[in-house]
Amino acid sequence: MAKVAAKVYIEGFVQGIGFRHYAYAKSQECEVQGYVRNLRDGRVQVYAEGDQGALDNFLGLLRRGPVGARVKSMQVLQASYTGKYKEFSILFDI
Repeated sequence: MAKVAAKVYIEGFVQGIGFRHYAYAKSQECEVQGYVRNLRDGRVQVYAEGDQGALDNFLGLLRRGPVGARVKSMQVLQASYTGKYKEFSILFDI
């Protein structure tokens, strides 16, 4: 199956409710690699890469979010697959 990547920006009530940990757990289930982090403007950013089907499943789970989240919008941008990520990480760089 083709390897693909996406950069995702999630807007809504998505910080302070465990969204990054939810994304991490779902990345493990879907077997995608990359990272998740909070942005200063209140959004959550995700970069994920893997098989097309796995990435599609992961994106669907991100649209739902964890209990307590309210995803207002989700911008998915196609990215170039790099293969440099061997795992999925939570970044704490605000």
